[in-house]
This record gives sequence, structure tokens and C-alpha cells, in this order.
Amino acid sequence: MSGERKSTLLRERLKKPGALVGVGVYDALSARIAELCGFEVVHHSGFGTAATLLGAPDIGLLDFTEMCHRVKSIARAVSIPVLGDADTGYGNPLNVYRTVQEYIWAGSAGLFIEDQRWPKRCGHMEGKEVIGWDEMKGKLEAAIDAKRELDPDFVIIYRTDAVAVTGIEEAIARGNAAAALGVDMVFVEALESKEQMERVVSEIDAPLMLNLIEGGKTPLFSVEEAESMGFKYIVFALTPLFSATKGMIEALSHLKKTGSSKGLEEKLVSFDEFTDIVNLKGLLAMERKYASTATDTAQNSAK
Repeated sequence: MSGERKSTLLRERLKKPGALVGVGVYDALSARIAELCGFEVVHHSGFGTAATLLGAPDIGLLDFTEMCHRVKSIARAVSIPVLGDADTGYGNPLNVYRTVQEYIWAGSAGLFIEDQRWPKRCGHMEGKEVIGWDEMKGKLEAAIDAKRELDPDFVIIYRTDAVAVTGIEEAIARGNAAAALGVDMVFVEALESKEQMERVVSEIDAPLMLNLIEGGKTPLFSVEEAESMGFKYIVFALTPLFSATKGMIEALSHLKKTGSSKGLEEKLVSFDEFTDIVNLKGLLAMERKYASTATDTAQNSAK
């Protein structure tokens, strides 16, 4: 990896033709697996963080510190850029300013901030509310100022949940207003049809993010189809979490039923495969290097 900041790497990748594809990760391990599978960016999932940290749904139970710590652990585990879920920014514009600072210091290459009223909830759930545009405008201005001062390449994404609350026209208007402020990308959450998807791409003057969730409100399209519509950043936000959960249910149900893990071999990674994922060989090589240095020093001192 070059010495460039991850934010710079992300911005350079977004300048290239075609869509950038990311997956939602919820801890360091899922991020490492995504990188090993060849993804160029990972997207920190608040939904997945709530599930794995609290065993709870994404309904505003996580606080700023918990989310920031999770971003930090993910960013340190991989060499590719990490985009962070910053919920509503955790307060007023001053809180948003600090949130951007802390996410940058945590190693994130960018983040998105949404316009929901706290306590927020997953964008594909019912019962959402959005704050007024004037209030959201102040938050976005604070976010942009913070990133300009610390890391101009840091990517700010504005997420609007207005589609489910006030309609697609309002979502488009907010997206264009945010683009005029200088956000780097617009994310219209929980689009409900192909027609809405095509409208936001054609009517919002900014790069567009698309969030695809199995069982969610947005129709599932392939990367090729979404790219042809004009989306620049396509995220399969919960595929890793849902697949890991399904795998554990199947394996543990088999174990409970049979009293043995025999028969699960094809569904499990091997011990060696897992230790490769977590870089055991690399760390043992470092251990040998430093152990050798310490031994040589001790021997020289004895002479």
C-alpha cells in the first residue's frame, strides 16, 4: 500500500469510470474477509454494529463513542478505505463537527450523516421522522468545515430519509441542496422502485450512493444494472451480516441436534484457513524477529 491517506485513495477510486462496490462490515473480522475477497472499500454498518455489540436492532441505541470505537477497529484491520456510518451526527452542528474529527482520527476515509430525528432507526424500518432542512444544512456545513480543516480528501455523504416521510420530491430537493453546499455524494435511503432510483440519478446533481438490502424496501439489482442507471457507489450493506447469521444458525442447530460437528466440515473454514485470515503467520514472523533481537542483545551484554 502507498503512503497516501485512505481518504485520498478512496477519492481517487471514485474519480475512475464505473461504480465502486462496497459491502457492509460490522467488525474487524468481517472487514478483513471483505478485503481478502477483493473489495476495494468497506462500509461500516450501524445496523450490524447494533446487532453484534448489543444484540439489538438499529433503533438509535448505540452512542457516538461505541460507533467511533467500532470504526477505529475496522479501519486498523484493513488496508482499504473504510466509510463510516455516523447516524445523525449525534447532536447539533458542534457535535457533528466533532464526529467528523473523531472519525478522521479513527482512520475512516469518509462517512455519511443522515437527516433523521433522534432516536433514528434503520432506513428500511417504519416510523422514521426527518428534521427540517435548515437544521440539517447547519449540520452539513459543520461536517464540511471539519473535514476541510483536518483532511480535505475525506468524503462526506449526505443521507436523506425523506422518501418515506415527505416523498421523493422532497428527497430530490434536499439532495440538490446538499450538493450545492459541497457534500461529496448523496444517499437517498430506501428508494422504493426502479422509477425512483432512475429519478434520483437523473435529477440530483451529485454522485449517488445506492444501498441494497435483501428484504429491504429498495428493489435488488445487480451491480451492472445499478451502474447502468448511474449510481456511483453501490453498497450491499447487510449481506455479510445476514450470511454469517444464517451460517451460525445452521451450524449450531446441527450441533445441538446431533451432538457433533461432524458433517459440518464443508460449511466451515479450516483452522489453518482461519488463522490465515487473521494473519497468524505474519504476527509469528514479527514475534521471531523481535525475539531474535532480544536474544542477541542479551548475549552481547553477557560478553
